[in-house]
Amino acid sequence: MLHRLETSFRQLSQFSADLAHELRTPIFNLRGEAEVALTKSRSAPEYREVIESSLEEFNRLSRMIESLLFLARAERSETRIESRLLDVRREVESIIEFCEAEAQERSIEIACLGHALANVDSILFRRALTNLLSNALQYTPTGGKVTISIDEREVGVVEVCVGDTGPGIAHEHLGKIFDRFYRVDDSRHASQGTGLGLAIVKSIMNLHGGSVSVESDLGKGTNVSLRFPRCNGSQPG
Repeated sequence: MLHRLETSFRQLSQFSADLAHELRTPIFNLRGEAEVALTKSRSAPEYREVIESSLEEFNRLSRMIESLLFLARAERSETRIESRLLDVRREVESIIEFCEAEAQERSIEIACLGHALANVDSILFRRALTNLLSNALQYTPTGGKVTISIDEREVGVVEVCVGDTGPGIAHEHLGKIFDRFYRVDDSRHASQGTGLGLAIVKSIMNLHGGSVSVESDLGKGTNVSLRFPRCNGSQPG
């Protein structure tokens, strides 16, 4: 019990330090922009540029807070989800259609393979898949390919795998990428990321009683697999 308490305290301390680090950057940017803008009188277009830049940081903070609140709610033992049997292929194709413009702009092919029915919360399913597809598109080079495979590999389990042809992830990082704020390479995340996307995916899978796993080869790409329990005897929604 003492070991578990010590581990929990250490994780909480690390989370607090990570949160402070993540909040510091956008707040520092907002303060700096405001101070520079006030050093002298500026034209209306210049003030507009400062406000637009600040708005981007406010949006980043808003996304981070929303994600942290979601994770906090997901960890509550009384949290319940609204699952129903859905056509996974139809849900995935809808998500692909939403991301198609970004993919076409960079000549990235998105393929969807397979069919299955799964007992899922449609809103949470879409959020998890959107996070994974966004990640895959972000790290897939121009002219690459992202493949979403749907399969019922064993009775009662539906697997949805998102694979890309990106640079891959080194083995030493694979066990940590679902931790909050963990990034394989800080220089690659850019300002729009919060470092919480994969942590949210893991929480969504826990709420479903499922699991998430990752396989990756440097220089070849990454595959993230979601495994959902399938409920037999229901009708697809």
